[in-house]
Amino acid sequence: MKKTFTLLFLLTAFTVGLKAQSNRMLLAEGFTSTTCGPCAAQNPAFDALLHANTDKITAIKYHMSWPAPGNDPMYLHNTVDNNARRSYYNINSVPHVYLSGNIFHGTPSQINQTMLNNHANQPADFDIKLQHRLSTDQDSLYVTMLIKANVAVSGSLIAHIAVIEEEVHFTSAPGTNGEKDFYNVMKALIPTRNGTVLPNFEANEYVIIEAGWKLANVYNISELAAVAFVQNNTTKYVYQAANSSTEPLVPFYTNDAEVKTISNGMSFNCSGSMSPEAVITNNSAAPLTAATVEFAVNGQVVQTVNWTGSLGFRQTATVEAGLISFDLLNNNDLTATITQVNGSADGYPVNNTFVSAFASAPILTQPVTVYILLNSKPEETSWELLNSTGEVVQSGGPYNTPGGIITQVLTMPQGACYEFVMKDAAGNGLCCGDGIGFYAILEGSNTTPIFSGQSFGYEERNQIAYGFVGVDETATETKIQLQPNPASNDVSFLINLKQSSEVKVLIHDLSGRLMISNSYGQLEAGQHLLSQTVSELATGVYMVSIKYNNGILTSRLMVE
Repeated sequence: MKKTFTLLFLLTAFTVGLKAQSNRMLLAEGFTSTTCGPCAAQNPAFDALLHANTDKITAIKYHMSWPAPGNDPMYLHNTVDNNARRSYYNINSVPHVYLSGNIFHGTPSQINQTMLNNHANQPADFDIKLQHRLSTDQDSLYVTMLIKANVAVSGSLIAHIAVIEEEVHFTSAPGTNGEKDFYNVMKALIPTRNGTVLPNFEANEYVIIEAGWKLANVYNISELAAVAFVQNNTTKYVYQAANSSTEPLVPFYTNDAEVKTISNGMSFNCSGSMSPEAVITNNSAAPLTAATVEFAVNGQVVQTVNWTGSLGFRQTATVEAGLISFDLLNNNDLTATITQVNGSADGYPVNNTFVSAFASAPILTQPVTVYILLNSKPEETSWELLNSTGEVVQSGGPYNTPGGIITQVLTMPQGACYEFVMKDAAGNGLCCGDGIGFYAILEGSNTTPIFSGQSFGYEERNQIAYGFVGVDETATETKIQLQPNPASNDVSFLINLKQSSEVKVLIHDLSGRLMISNSYGQLEAGQHLLSQTVSELATGVYMVSIKYNNGILTSRLMVE
């Protein structure tokens, strides 16, 4: 069975002195069959033309199921991908060739040397570098594609990678037309038959795509290679194509490190602390041996880490920030930035920062449930609920029922900040080859998750602020309107008492700590405009509770 893996990221241009752009490489997408008589008549001359112009044109051959009996083995090896390109071009006869998408299409005999000369050897809009390599156990082929725009290009851009078998030779014809020799036979389209969506490019912007294929139905493993191209999905125009090589790729830029992502962060936070990690990647040929990484929250640097090691091209490392603390706002940005590479400035700095947004955790008062749809490997799935001191107060898994459904009510005392950690022992979350699963955190009878996840790697963390109303208190009647909100000095609120009551204000931070307790004494029935000073509170989000005889009014307060 075919298995694919992929990674795509955009690196914005910032350098000079780039290698001169290459000439254009044309692409011939040929449709043929071992049961097609005209194919056998035209393919030898067409293949000879291709072999004589390897500096101008490359090819991908898709095998079809017709004419009858439709038993072409190279079609049967991958019917889905062969049919995908047939449908893309609406092919209804063989032999047929599309030249660079929309330059020309017709029979192979109609393509000649003059046509190739007229369209090749021109400056290319893109440079493409392509490498293929077999896995150590030789059961998978990995392909790396580097795409750099030489000019600004926009539109519905798609990158395609085709794994091919460059030569397939039979001792006896596999079909009815007598052909025994076949070239650039398509084996698989990776990472998918639809290709990889690309962004619009400015000049010198570049993208790296990495994909892999689990070998299947290969005649000669030494003949495996790849052809890649960039195509406009609307016009079908192919801007540039490339053949793969086993030689090491030479990156477009030198001294180029990137923050690939931030792991161990979270989407929701109520503690004002976390322990994030930055995953850094070396995008240059020279080894990356040292990097300085700054972690910042809302523009304020909270940690600087000097990393050392040794990373080759496209190798990654994890840089741990340790425990960081910050003033929590309603909406926050966590950034990791590489400020130095190998003791000097990065030659391509605009890929040095990764931004991860997170919000103040929702304050929940109804029962909270974890819902899990297990994938095909439930023994890899587990979870933990941590209190504000990091102690595990509840946990679940590993499980033993593939495709099973788990529902578990979380046990949380009132008035605290909790951290929920979802884990997968294999590092691929609840998806990616092990069946499709997911998890969700639900409050009460609500069907919309507070948060959920699926492709989270080894683990995913989020926090919940739960139950600022005690279980022994009268249930909350409604929320109260605070003015102004956000506030920096005083905050006011209007309360309407149906009878004489003692009124008290309690302000907690989102970890559950009581920050302000103030009694207004016994107030008569009627409306009262009250105020509370909050100038001594640090910037952040707080929970305000107004207690009186018949209930509690609550609201969230932002202090600037």
